[in-house]
Amino acid sequence: MIHLFPKQKNQMLLSCAILLGMVAAFILIFPGVHPIAILLLGVLGAAAILFSQYTRAVSKHNQMIGILYNQLDAETFLRLYAPLLDAKVKDPNVYLMVRLHMSNAYCALGRFDDARAILSSIKPAPGKKPEDELLTRFAVASNLCYCAEQENDVETAKKHLDELLAIRAKLESMQQGKPEKKRMAFSTELNEQCYAFLTTGKADIEALKAQVQRSNQQLHRVTTSLWVARIDLAANNRREAESILNQIVKLAPDLYPGKVAAQLLADLPAKA
Repeated sequence: MIHLFPKQKNQMLLSCAILLGMVAAFILIFPGVHPIAILLLGVLGAAAILFSQYTRAVSKHNQMIGILYNQLDAETFLRLYAPLLDAKVKDPNVYLMVRLHMSNAYCALGRFDDARAILSSIKPAPGKKPEDELLTRFAVASNLCYCAEQENDVETAKKHLDELLAIRAKLESMQQGKPEKKRMAFSTELNEQCYAFLTTGKADIEALKAQVQRSNQQLHRVTTSLWVARIDLAANNRREAESILNQIVKLAPDLYPGKVAAQLLADLPAKA
């Protein structure tokens, strides 16, 4: 994580250099001290520096993504977060995470071509675990599918959903040989419910409402609530739909879900 923030990385290296100098000075001043004690002092000092800088990096990153997911300010998020794409990171999970967050921001603004471009640039690489490459493909396919669903592109959504379900089947098969407590779960519910609505006009509205209630991200609640409202409209539950749409417009007027919600409200026939 610290590699995402070069200035902080440099501070860490500087702190380690200062620590090394202090240890050297300590040896000169107190030459009789046992070498193991000096080694222990250096190791503990370095560990404290690394832990402190890592904690700061995680905190800084959480603050940045909070701008998108909780403050719903995708434009500011992109301006601050885009430079992280150029960070030289070795951890494939961090590499993937940065690009998924960026794609989510583009989707939030309705910039689906940009979202697809960054998702398509992700090259799954073999990891330490057999399923690592599949997990990357699963995340990318899920986001690509949701892009298509938000655009009401049924054909493209079907292509990505088929791929997503095939990857899930492989991942679930790989989990069977693991102890139950170590098995991972792979949810495709949102993609499946959205696709069902696009193709049949119906979906499990309670399942989507449960996702809204469980989520601790405002952006996810807003985007999923839009699907709930669309399902309500299709079922002629106008009062419920209007309430949700008005709330979306209030919370995210500048985001794609807010603009879609505003258009749906404008298209509603006047009440008798």
